[in-house]
Amino acid sequence: MLKNPGVDASQTPPSLNFAPVLLPDVLDSMGSSKAWFDRSKMTREGDAIYPFVSRTRRANGIDGFFPRQATKDPEPEGAITLGLDTQTLGFQTVPFYTSQNIQVMRHAELDEFTAPVLMTLISAQMGKFSWGGNGATLGRLKRTRIMVPVMCAADGPQKVDWGGIRQYGKWLQARVQAQVRI
Repeated sequence: MLKNPGVDASQTPPSLNFAPVLLPDVLDSMGSSKAWFDRSKMTREGDAIYPFVSRTRRANGIDGFFPRQATKDPEPEGAITLGLDTQTLGFQTVPFYTSQNIQVMRHAELDEFTAPVLMTLISAQMGKFSWGGNGATLGRLKRTRIMVPVMCAADGPQKVDWGGIRQYGKWLQARVQAQVRI
């Protein structure tokens, strides 16, 4: 079981200031996967070590494993994936391939503590989109605001408080771990 050193689950949650921020202002980048394949056309020759992320809710969106594909490099690790027509979210910690209609969202601060917090905030906004082809498009996502911890910069404008997001993620994980007995 993972431990959160210095995080006491019995403490109150960290005090943070939340504000609505456009999703592109939270992330470094967001766009369609460049490593997408039709699953039926992928080669199966070699070591199947790369997750294939599809639009499933199961297993962090992973719908099997495949070897390196000769025609495309995998997406780099450290990304939140979003299945557009199913509104499914996952955090990919290793290089991966995808099916079509997967958006890949990145920020240098995404990790095992910040990604679950952001995924929850993004998921809360998915209810306003229809399902299927009229669902979450890249254009609609770019106009979407999520409530994130913010801080005021020295020059005045507010900016995303990544330290606060991480602190909150660690506190939440400690709470979950305190509830689980293995």
